[in-house]
Amino acid sequence: MLPEKNRIKKRKDFEEIFKKGDAFFGRFFILKIKKGLFPFSRFAFVFPIKKEKRAVERNKYKRAFREVLREILPLLKENIDGLFIIKKSVKGKKYKEIKKDIKEVFKKKALI
Repeated sequence: MLPEKNRIKKRKDFEEIFKKGDAFFGRFFILKIKKGLFPFSRFAFVFPIKKEKRAVERNKYKRAFREVLREILPLLKENIDGLFIIKKSVKGKKYKEIKKDIKEVFKKKALI
């Protein structure tokens, strides 16, 4: 579970990241990021209902993404606000595959 301070909750913050953030693409997600205003990084996760109708499945993958990010959080080089938009292609994938994809994107963009 991500610590409380590392979660984005306000609609205004979501919209600002979505509109002004830079997009990075992984096999299973789109990551929108922008420079953070706080001395720590914050993230949010979205899995649209259009991509998966069952809440159980959406939540399962959001939990996997949160767990990977919890491990990566101490390695981040700068404070960022990020929004993970989870793609339908994540369905049926294992935790290790998700972790590998996230780490590859973060390394490629020099965030860790």
